[in-house]
Amino acid sequence: MLRRIIWLVLAMALMTSAAFADEPLGTRPTYTDKKLGMLPAGPLPNEGAILRRIWAPGLDEDFIPQGVTVVDDAIYLAAYKSVEGAGRGACRLYRLDADSGRVTGRLDMPARCGHAGGAARGAPGRVWVSDTRDIFEVELDVPASSGIGKVVRHVRLTGDVRGSFAAGTGDAIWLGTYQTYGEPRLYRFPFAKLKDAVDEKDADASVVLPQRAQGSAFDAKGQLWVTRSSGSFGELVRLDPKTGAVQARFPMPAGTEDIGFDSKGHLWTVSEAGSKRWLSWATFFPVVFQVDMSRLR
Repeated sequence: MLRRIIWLVLAMALMTSAAFADEPLGTRPTYTDKKLGMLPAGPLPNEGAILRRIWAPGLDEDFIPQGVTVVDDAIYLAAYKSVEGAGRGACRLYRLDADSGRVTGRLDMPARCGHAGGAARGAPGRVWVSDTRDIFEVELDVPASSGIGKVVRHVRLTGDVRGSFAAGTGDAIWLGTYQTYGEPRLYRFPFAKLKDAVDEKDADASVVLPQRAQGSAFDAKGQLWVTRSSGSFGELVRLDPKTGAVQARFPMPAGTEDIGFDSKGHLWTVSEAGSKRWLSWATFFPVVFQVDMSRLR
């Protein structure tokens, strides 16, 4: 029995190694010949939990991947264009096929959008894209369409509310703030009560976030997950959805951004490490990637 268990563990390790020997799905950027991973050479944090990798679209066009959500197992990725290191630029929403890595649709966001930091599921057939001071509701086309849809609503964010990233729960959008100090918060806004402009007084709930939070999502059990990252570290944390207390921590690749869950309970996220703006970082991993939550260590 012990011999069989050892054999199974070795087989899984070999399968993981073989999977990472393959090129990610999608189109590799042409601006660098760097190898995926970290310098000095070594495994990425929780590399064994990563199931699938897809090159982030738009890298050669200076887009920086940010927001992630999953609708009907299609991946929606929000990005902004950074020319010569700028922190704001044109925003775009991509739709990716999770099996092939193919871009199946794209939507250029209104000119008002300059840093598409978050993406979240909305009401059925809708997706939200969040920017620092604005959120945009996108009405999705039918899945067979070559487009994504159209922006049908814009809401301004005022007061303490920022749209650094977003999460959706079917009846509400949650908006979170990236901060390196103090007690940033994740605010809940019911779809039915959204106005042309909202601030913290319009939220019906909020949760204290850890500093350097970059993305958030609720899993099928209603558990709140948040990513934290910079150019030197990444982390996935589970928070108490009422108090914000940290319940679990798992290391992730540096630059990990927004997150979303698919129908199988796997987490999808993206790292901006290795995009043109952040090419000097020690981590080169500008991919959308799928995580098996049961393998996190």
